[in-house]
Amino acid sequence: MRVHLDRFVKAYCPDFTPVRQLLRELGATLVDVKEQSDYIYHLMNPEEEKITRRLKLRIENKESLLLYYYDRKGKDTGATHFQFWKVGDPQIKAILDTTLGVKATVRKQREVWRKGSVIFNLDTVERIGQIFEIEVFPKEGCSPYFDVAEYRHRFEQFLGGHLTGSNEDLVNSPP
Repeated sequence: MRVHLDRFVKAYCPDFTPVRQLLRELGATLVDVKEQSDYIYHLMNPEEEKITRRLKLRIENKESLLLYYYDRKGKDTGATHFQFWKVGDPQIKAILDTTLGVKATVRKQREVWRKGSVIFNLDTVERIGQIFEIEVFPKEGCSPYFDVAEYRHRFEQFLGGHLTGSNEDLVNSPP
């Protein structure tokens, strides 16, 4: 399945308690709480390509998803295009580990909140800390972008430093 995602906020968040309260006030609904382990694999990115490609195996609740990211805007947050497939074969991790090698491993607990096509992620990421994200999965005929500016403004007081890049970039960064 092909997916387009726009990320508008990614920032450290020292305390999720006021964020959860504001999400409730805004009418967002808690959709899921899950443990995720992401295994990011080595892929060649020819230097002439202006995009960053990534292959990630996500294991959550004993289910596996294979995600292929393409058309990313480098390390900046913003638009991302990706495809994903549910993987039923439990050997897929061993196959990918052997053939491509693991570049990074990211483990996190994720709370997923939703209001319309806007997703709010409250992530507790091992070795990184607490991260808050606002993402939009654009749908035809629906324009939630005017809400995003308001959400950004409302949550700003609860956020620390803003982040660029992905969690795997943060895990691999020197201290």
